[in-house]
Parts: sequence; C-alpha cells; structure tokens
Amino acid sequence: MNLGPFTPTTRSASARRFGTLTGTAALLLLAIGATACGTADPITAPATATPVPATGDASAAGTGGSVPDAAPAAPAGAPDRPAAGSTQWPPLTWYTAEEYGQKQNDPARIWRRTPSGKWQLVRSGRLQNGTASGPLAVSPDGRRAAWVEASARRLVISGFDGANRHAVPTQGQQTCAPSWLDSGRVLYGLGREKDWTIIAIDADGTGRKVLATHQQSCPTVSEAWIAQFTGRAVRVRNERGSTRSISPRIPAGLVIGGVAAISGNGRTLVISAHTTSPGGCGCGWRFRNYRLDASSGAVTELAPVDPAWKQPTGHGEATDGVVLADGGLVVQVNAATPADDAPAYRLVRYAASGRVLATASVPAGQPWGALLG
Repeated sequence: MNLGPFTPTTRSASARRFGTLTGTAALLLLAIGATACGTADPITAPATATPVPATGDASAAGTGGSVPDAAPAAPAGAPDRPAAGSTQWPPLTWYTAEEYGQKQNDPARIWRRTPSGKWQLVRSGRLQNGTASGPLAVSPDGRRAAWVEASARRLVISGFDGANRHAVPTQGQQTCAPSWLDSGRVLYGLGREKDWTIIAIDADGTGRKVLATHQQSCPTVSEAWIAQFTGRAVRVRNERGSTRSISPRIPAGLVIGGVAAISGNGRTLVISAHTTSPGGCGCGWRFRNYRLDASSGAVTELAPVDPAWKQPTGHGEATDGVVLADGGLVVQVNAATPADDAPAYRLVRYAASGRVLATASVPAGQPWGALLG
C-alpha cells in the first residue's frame, strides 16, 4: 500500500510488491503464478469528489487463529480507531490502474472509502501513457507515482497529474519495480536475478543511497519496512539499517509466497503461504494467510472468506493489508485464481484472532488496483 496518511495503520505491499523488469526487453517477471497456468509538491485534487456506492458489502462470520483479540493502547493524540472486535472499518484508500485499449480508456484513480461505505474519488491522472514496463507505485500521500520505462532506460517519478517529472537513468540494467518508503523517497533495484543492488532516492531524483548489494530477490515495502523472503523465512530491514530475520512457524509443506503488510513498528506482518503442486501451477494451490509475530515467529491463521478455499482451489491469496491500532487487520484478498485473466479483489476486516468480521467490495471499474492505506 502506498497511499494515505494514516499513521496508526500499515501501508501495504502490493503496490509495493516488487516485480523484476528486464533491461531493454522490459518484461515484467512478476507473474502471480499464471505463467504455469496459462514533503510533497502540491497537486490539486478534483474540485468535486464523486461518491460511488461500494456494492456488495456484507458482514461474514468466520473462525481462525487462537490468539485472543487485543487492543493495544493508542499513542497520545492518535485519532479514534475501531474498538477491538468491531466490524467498523477504518478510513481506506484504493488505487485503480489506468486502462489502455478499452473503449473508456479510464485514467488512473485514487479513491477514499467514507464511513458510509461509499468510495469517493480523490484524484485522477494519466501518467504512463502506455510507456511503463511494469507496475505503477503510488506515494503514501497519493500525490506522486513512480514507474520504470525500460525502453528508455530510466526510472520516472512524477506527480499523479503527470506533471513535475524526474527521470533517473538505469543504464539499461534489469530493474526491480519501484516502491515508496514514504511520500518523498523511492526504493528500487538494479542488477540481475539473485544479484540485486537496492537503492533509495528522493522524489526529485537526488539523494541516491545504496541500501544493500548482492541481494537474492527484489523486495516488498510496507510502512517504510523492506521485506525479502524465501520459502520458509522473512528478512525485514529499514533504511536506517535495523534488520530482523524471522522464521514463521507455518505448517510443514507450505512455502511463503508474499508479504502483504508490515505494521509501523515492525512487530506484526501479514504473510501469504501456499501448498505446492507439480509444475508449479498456482491454480492448484491452497493459499493460507497468516498474521505473524516478528519477535517469536508465532502465526495466527486468517480464516478464508469462503470455506471452499480450504481446498486447493487457487483462490484467496492475501496481496495487501493494513495492520490496525486495535490489533485487527484489513486484508486485500484475491478471490480469483492465478489462471484467471484478472484479479477479483475483496477487502476483509479481521479480528486479531483471525476471525472474519466483515467484507467489502473495491471500487468498480478496472480490476487491477491495490489497497494503499
């Protein structure tokens, strides 16, 4: 998640989830499993915000996990948050990708979910004009975006309205897709598979800083934390150099597939794990999502929205999330399978115990999007 000035929450990873971009060929290698299956510059928001009904909202019972709900004390001066176990939703922000080649050719959009459950349009813009070689990353305040143009051998950082562009040369190297450490700082990677140099840079193209070299994989970013994972371990660091290695106590036979969210204090993560199958086709995986305690490695399983997903159907991967101050979570879950042409996202409000409290739809339109905050 790369948007929304919500200090008590965690901004998630899949607008932050990194893909790999090949240099001149510009091919995004972030494949979602379908390969085998077939201080910001002021930018004016629209003068009139447009409420859009969030159809399909529903409460849903569920079970999962064994950790009791907890309500940590909120910091002094922090805004009111939902009570522990409440089905109340926090403020949420959603990014809808720009559409190309369709009849409507919709621009990229940023939405805010109101307390009444409607999605309100915050701003829109046409940013990449079809030149990007990978996913668009939106800044936490929703005013900037970053992407890679591999054909032009550059990283581009721009206002969400397309103005105030800054280009950072990539020398034609393979590139990890960019993400945002905060609203003024971009993270990306240069190099090649299993030998990445991870770099942070200011939004105006200055302040370049190498954070790590000879990295095995592109990272995921959430709430200024940088995560990398293998099948059974997660390593988390920040720009200041604080590092923690975690071995989640997930069942044998599962492999970690992604880090969907990290709390601001780095103590809580949301991870997805899955079974494996011959040929690596994700359409036959069972996805299992967990709340992870970074100190102990203990996990609490998040109940699937649909009981049918307890079977290896390929549904239900957690792709983004928000860790709430009350100990609960909001998680973006993909209800489609890796074999489908497009995702089918649902937002799920979880108690700290992993129980489903409620579900909600995302803004209608272009299916590609991300929970930003």
